[in-house]
Amino acid sequence: MSGRGKVKTTIAAAFIALAALCLSAPSATAHPHVWIDMRSELVFDDEGRIEAVGIVWIFDEFYSAFAVEGAARTDKGYDEEWLAGLAEINLQNLAEWDYFTELTFGGEAAPLGAALDGKSAWDDETGRLSLSFRVPLETPQLPAAAHPAKLRIYDPSYYISIDYEKTDPVRMTGKVPEGCTLKRETPNVENVWIGLPETAFTDPNSRLGANFATIVTVTCPPGS
Repeated sequence: MSGRGKVKTTIAAAFIALAALCLSAPSATAHPHVWIDMRSELVFDDEGRIEAVGIVWIFDEFYSAFAVEGAARTDKGYDEEWLAGLAEINLQNLAEWDYFTELTFGGEAAPLGAALDGKSAWDDETGRLSLSFRVPLETPQLPAAAHPAKLRIYDPSYYISIDYEKTDPVRMTGKVPEGCTLKRETPNVENVWIGLPETAFTDPNSRLGANFATIVTVTCPPGS
């Protein structure tokens, strides 16, 4: 097998656990198996409309160690080609789920395009793997007061827990109209579990993870 073939085989093996979790349906024993710390940004275009969502995921130490197991590295870290291939395959597999990204305007879901600028990185100090990427909107939209933008990023099965970092978790970038506000609401996990109906565990379309997802709301004043 060629060197490039070995790289692809190792990448595929590294991703298989995450892909399997994505495919799993909710069940009575559903709980996270992979944990992700996240940062996100709502990117505005020159006309003051949201044009993309920037996302950074930092995987937990256990999944990170599994993902890089068997990958060649030097004293400078893991091979850049290998990391680039890992990002590419991750995003290819997550496309079916819109990269776990849900963005609505006035309650209507905004169609999303293919992810761009995918990059995997390894932090030797923390022993954690990260994945950064940008999800564009097919049509940029203005989060006006009458139809604010609401962003949720979550695994529907809740086999993967995605929570915002405490420091600089979410921000607005680009040409943000004056007066736009950003609000973040994080559910109380214990209260969510107590209030869940039985169908949350028995209905394969229940989107269990949505109940635990932080909601980011962006509203801009009229005339923005």
